[in-house]
Amino acid sequence: MADRRAAMQHGGRAAKVSPHSRSSLYGGSVQDVLHMQRIQYLDGLRGWAALFVLFHHLLLAFSPDGQESVLHTSPVSAPLGFLTDGPLAVAIFFILSGIVLTAAVTSAQESSLPRGSHPGLGPLLLKRWLRLGIPIFVAGLLVLMLFAVGLDRSIAIGWASESSFMRSFFPPGYEPTLLLVLKEAFAGAFLGPTPPHDPVLWTIRIEFAGSVLVFLLALLLPAGRLRLMAALTVGVALAFVPPAWPSRLAPDGSLGWIGNYCALFALGVALFELLRWDRRRAASQNIHWRDALGFTLLALGLVLYPLFGIRVYDVAAVPPAIGAAPLLGGSQLRAALVVAGVLLSPGLQRFLGNATSAFLGRVSFGLYLLHAPLIWSIGGLAYFPLAALLDHWPAAVLASLAVILLSLVLAALFHRWIEQPSMRVSARAAALLAGRSQTLRQPQTTATPV
Repeated sequence: MADRRAAMQHGGRAAKVSPHSRSSLYGGSVQDVLHMQRIQYLDGLRGWAALFVLFHHLLLAFSPDGQESVLHTSPVSAPLGFLTDGPLAVAIFFILSGIVLTAAVTSAQESSLPRGSHPGLGPLLLKRWLRLGIPIFVAGLLVLMLFAVGLDRSIAIGWASESSFMRSFFPPGYEPTLLLVLKEAFAGAFLGPTPPHDPVLWTIRIEFAGSVLVFLLALLLPAGRLRLMAALTVGVALAFVPPAWPSRLAPDGSLGWIGNYCALFALGVALFELLRWDRRRAASQNIHWRDALGFTLLALGLVLYPLFGIRVYDVAAVPPAIGAAPLLGGSQLRAALVVAGVLLSPGLQRFLGNATSAFLGRVSFGLYLLHAPLIWSIGGLAYFPLAALLDHWPAAVLASLAVILLSLVLAALFHRWIEQPSMRVSARAAALLAGRSQTLRQPQTTATPV
């Protein structure tokens, strides 16, 4: 339940915490790279979502408790509430991961590689684990360094801004160690509970579980109608799992809500199949109606839905046990509308493919991993001297701007020096495992004496 509370409280990922579509499957074929470039605009969407997670946590850090709800329900501010809507951004991450991971596996399956060299589940999971785990570990080293030099200002910020989010950011008396960060990066983040050194990592367990689901659907079922129907069926089933469903695998009841979120990955698989079908028809379609429909879905997801407070289970009068399931309304439904709008609209795709969006897409994972430590350290260092001269809100805004700028700069460096090498390491490790597996599967021959 603690992880679920963290999920509701911290709102935000990977997604990107998810690997970017730029990375190929193992090392990559030309077909993989070309296929990923055709949906490059999804990286731009992920980048903006990561920025909105940063805004979300800055709002929670420097605002009194309850201020976020006021802003998101006010008729004046609600239309812009998506700018600080962390849960919406995380739901977008998960859907995008479903799309791009399915695209990568399908591209490799349809390439000219020999049959035996097509991807297997083991190498895919190894690549995913290292691709996520290595950057998480390096970000944990930053947390360790900030603690070592005494820059934890989380409790002080929490009292100054009346934010329980900041006061409870770390467990009482928490002191990270190198061994603990190593364990949390490569085990705790994937198996649970949420690593305390960076609570935004609550999404990683879902990201990895969702990746397993995507790989199974993509590997076991051929691309096309069968995979589409299976993904929709699995997604609906997972959406209706009780969030606190008990299980021996997760006595804390986390298996239920993790399954709920995994429905978004299944939706991503289904959207990828629909995207393939739609591309075959797009050339003969009127671009203007696609833009009109895409922008309409985007407006519904970002503005109209929160403005009117619509909830699916408010309208449909479904049983309370089902209505309590988090995937039947709220951020998850809005995320589906947003992603569907982007997939339909060439205009939105052009915007999400521009230079700014491309930059945000490149740095999105680093931005997601690094922003929280910078809020409770650099944010505090900037805020308190400013608060001595200014009122709370001007000081908070200026401190937030400092955090945003530094987060973007460090995320760019993080992508260059940490993420890109981690992509290469994870791809090589997966290729080695795939080669070993292929060797073991080959029939052994006995030499005939001459």
